[in-house]
Amino acid sequence: MKGEKMLKGKFDAIIIGSGIGGLSCAASLAMCNYKVLVLEKNLSPGGSMTAFTEPETGNWTWSPGVQWVCDYSETSVDYLLLKAITDGNASFSPLDHECQIKYFPDLDYQFIFVNDKSKLYEKLKFEFPEESEKIDLYFKYLDILEKKSGMFSLPKMHSPAIAGFMFWISRKIGVLPHMDKSVTEVIDSVIKVENRKLRAILLSFSHYFGIPLDETPFPFYAYAQNMQFKGMFFPDGGGQALVDALVTSITSSGGEVRPASGVKRIIFKDNAAIGVETEDESNIYADNIISSIGIKETLSGFVPEQERPTRLLKALAKHRSVPSFLLLLIGFEGDISSFKIKKTAYKTIIGDPSTMSRNPTEKGWVCDDLTISFPSLLNNKHQDSNYHTAEIHHETRYEYFEKYEGKQDSDEYKQLTEQIKQYYLNQLDEKFPGIKAYVRYSKLITPLDVKNFTHHDKGSVFGLDILKADNPELSPRSGIKNLFFTGEDIFSHGLTPLNGVITASVVTGKNLIKKFRRI
Repeated sequence: MKGEKMLKGKFDAIIIGSGIGGLSCAASLAMCNYKVLVLEKNLSPGGSMTAFTEPETGNWTWSPGVQWVCDYSETSVDYLLLKAITDGNASFSPLDHECQIKYFPDLDYQFIFVNDKSKLYEKLKFEFPEESEKIDLYFKYLDILEKKSGMFSLPKMHSPAIAGFMFWISRKIGVLPHMDKSVTEVIDSVIKVENRKLRAILLSFSHYFGIPLDETPFPFYAYAQNMQFKGMFFPDGGGQALVDALVTSITSSGGEVRPASGVKRIIFKDNAAIGVETEDESNIYADNIISSIGIKETLSGFVPEQERPTRLLKALAKHRSVPSFLLLLIGFEGDISSFKIKKTAYKTIIGDPSTMSRNPTEKGWVCDDLTISFPSLLNNKHQDSNYHTAEIHHETRYEYFEKYEGKQDSDEYKQLTEQIKQYYLNQLDEKFPGIKAYVRYSKLITPLDVKNFTHHDKGSVFGLDILKADNPELSPRSGIKNLFFTGEDIFSHGLTPLNGVITASVVTGKNLIKKFRRI
């Protein structure tokens, strides 16, 4: 049997999917002398990091899944891991010190977020002197949780039983303060913030978690917020530069990355995963099969029902998929320097966007959380000043667009997408009067497009909700021999190599996080 596998070009590991989780896992294993093969269904590797270039002239390029990243300073864990697994070929540049300009129409108020923790602390104390003690308490909790941030990821390197015990102990002895309280409970009932403007600012700091803030445990919010305090960055060369660096790292170590190579099923023998069958009906064998396309998607699409672990199905039932998004890609032609656009993100926030109660397909829709960014201005390697880009996006529910599934060619759907596009362009022109005259290209991406690209349930962009982070069953270990998971369903979502390195650590039996941070 061993000789037969070798004749079939056997690999040490096959990774299904080439997003940041899959590529970082593959690069990590390649550094440990594993012969790896990455299989990607789409025409290009990289998942949401992949570049999209305007097809007719090629004048504009975007990386739709990378608006910016947080905490990629040269001392951060994510940066050190990515530096190690790309041999230093990935680099990032910071946004402006005033990295987000947030406008709250409900309050007729604007706040400029600064990405330095101490300076933001001083800014809040200056603007809200009567709330000084409450601001002190807020930052005290963030400081406590920052020192214990390892408790979020460390358990996932162990078996579900050990991870479950570690999570239980952390809750029992209060390692993570206020784990039993939501973000809004801590802000409203513990810190007791009553000033509406300060409350709006603090709640706007959160990253998107897939569940409303009044259901999000405060430590998860604090973990993400502490990352944002350490700066917002953009990859030099855009998301495609990260893809290229990771692919080079994999192939230079003898591995392979094969785009347009979808997987049809995982091959099992004696209750163990031994290989995959591709869509062209080729069988490829390996000692380890690692899926980065999502736990739910892997089980339902590639694993026979009789092989699916009951405990894992029960764990998945406790979670929901992170919602999808609307995204408008914009290309400008001409000199837009007169608009004095900063290297920052421009946000407009109405009400509580985390509930996503506003339906973009309804007449009179008003976007509750609009973000405008200019990737070409954030990208230090962008060269042509006459062809800049912008992106406008916000999270929304797939259910709002589900009725148009299979009807994207209908006049009704085209009219809807045109209305949304014009709404976004008008918002852009309101922020920068006259800039619409420079728009030469625009393309709207809807949740239906996201689903077609990611193949995720309901067009989810970030896998499962943040509560997966302390579910010990959602682990690199699938419960099936030789089958592992990586990617956003394991621990954290966003552009982080941490998930991939965690899975590679489990596969190799080595603490690669510790090893790579020293390189």
